[in-house]
Amino acid sequence: MAKKQNRDAYKTLLRAMVIFLVLTVLLGAGCVMVKRYQETELARLTEETQQQNIELTEQYNQAVAEYNAAQQKGESPAWPAPKPEGWDVVDVSIFPLSSIREVSVSRTQLLSAGMMLINRWHELPADFPEAEALSLASVDKSIPVSGYSVKLLPTAIKAVQELLAGAKEDGLENFVIKEGYRDMATQTEYYQKQAERYQDKYSGEALIEAVRTRGGVNYPGTSEYQSGLAFSIYRWKANDPEFNEPAFHETEHSDWLIANGWKYGIVQRFPVNGYPNETVQDKSFKTGESKKMDVYRYVGKPNAAVMHAMNFCMEEYVEYLMVHPHLAVYENGTLKYEILRVEGGTGNEDVTVQISNTAKDAIISTDNMGGIIIGMIY
Repeated sequence: MAKKQNRDAYKTLLRAMVIFLVLTVLLGAGCVMVKRYQETELARLTEETQQQNIELTEQYNQAVAEYNAAQQKGESPAWPAPKPEGWDVVDVSIFPLSSIREVSVSRTQLLSAGMMLINRWHELPADFPEAEALSLASVDKSIPVSGYSVKLLPTAIKAVQELLAGAKEDGLENFVIKEGYRDMATQTEYYQKQAERYQDKYSGEALIEAVRTRGGVNYPGTSEYQSGLAFSIYRWKANDPEFNEPAFHETEHSDWLIANGWKYGIVQRFPVNGYPNETVQDKSFKTGESKKMDVYRYVGKPNAAVMHAMNFCMEEYVEYLMVHPHLAVYENGTLKYEILRVEGGTGNEDVTVQISNTAKDAIISTDNMGGIIIGMIY
């Protein structure tokens, strides 16, 4: 009897092992299939973007040829006419800036105006003005924050104030700014804590990648939070668990932010396929971040308008400006913004740039990629 029970137990254990092995194989095959799909999708999106860039470059070259031909005939070509309705971004790169005046811009302004690109390939400038970051609660107690330590640069704080006011007008409140600026010491502490988990298996670049992808912490100097212009967000209402239960991306607050944030100069920083909602296209092949994060970033109204109209992430937008350095942005046929990218802003000194004499205001920022982006507001 005991022998029969032992045999039955052995058979049961054997069956369990076989089932476990089958499930392991199926899981492994599933992971391989998912990885292949992601790689295929990434390749498709990359090829699609490259083709779009080729077409845009061809259009630009044709416009330059037409402009040069007109000048040889003694003609003075006018800007291309915008669409009469909706938002339209018109490439006017072949036209010089007219009716100009010079303005001086401090290095601090260049770093804090919005378009300083920070990612795994472009590190935070060594002269970043950490002291400029302010506690949101100390600036405006009406801004809901997760703690007094949540900081942003003044330009971003002003945009958040306008954003929350706009949401309130549309009937949405109870946003909470969760996390903002991280100084270098804090980012280093986060990184080293995660690195300790992986340093026995990895070293060098492999360790940095493991900490980034598995530990969720970027190498010091490459985190978006170190820009002082980015923040994470959620919604919360006291004594209302039903309101607080859904993940932020599942709420109308998130949908409103995706649809309207750009009007206040704020964009979703890391769009991935179908996140935060089904309308969002994947940009991880450009941003280098495939994690699903509710991270938003102040870039300035002129820049955000173009990024929204052309469905660009920050990286795509800067690359586009490198090829098309002069843009006119229209709303219903009326000029709203004029954007110019010029080389410079790589040193630690103040700079002098030219803007249109008819512009009401201008946002002038380094892009941290060897250029200065000037967003003129009309």
